[in-house]
Amino acid sequence: MNDDFPILAAVATAPTHPYELLDHLRSLGVRATRSTLYRRVDQLVAGGYLEAEDGRGANGHFRRLLRLTDGGKAEAGRQATAVLRQEPLESPLFALAVAAAGVSGLPDAMGVLRTRMAAAARRLTDEERVLREEQVDPWSQAARERRIAHLQADISWLQGLLGRRLVERTTPHQPVSGLTA
Repeated sequence: MNDDFPILAAVATAPTHPYELLDHLRSLGVRATRSTLYRRVDQLVAGGYLEAEDGRGANGHFRRLLRLTDGGKAEAGRQATAVLRQEPLESPLFALAVAAAGVSGLPDAMGVLRTRMAAAARRLTDEERVLREEQVDPWSQAARERRIAHLQADISWLQGLLGRRLVERTTPHQPVSGLTA
């Protein structure tokens, strides 16, 4: 993953203006300055990953609407796969990668998410076993219980993602049978 991934992934979800993009990235916890973002956007436009539609807003101010090009979708998808494999589930970059994978239509994203869910389930089993079997101080127990709650939430979220993806591939009248997340 490179520094352009958060920009490409955020624009993948919907065309946006640079100032909205900056607010969105900051709200996710991605550290970015206005000058760096605008410079990177200009380079992505020059590189053919983004297209910019320049115009005037209703109040006469200059507005630039950003969209991914086909090359930008491909690059966002390529980088999303790497992020899905490597980033912690709680990372804002992981959430951006999920969105980019959906827009880019990555065929192996489902497999990567299943693998990540299986790993989280193994960690959950280990954490629960240690909690049952070991006598630990109350603070260590509280920390382990917190990790367990987070793993349960992550697994539930991934199951929802996988379930929605599987359901979207069926027709409304066709039941989804024999599918497990």
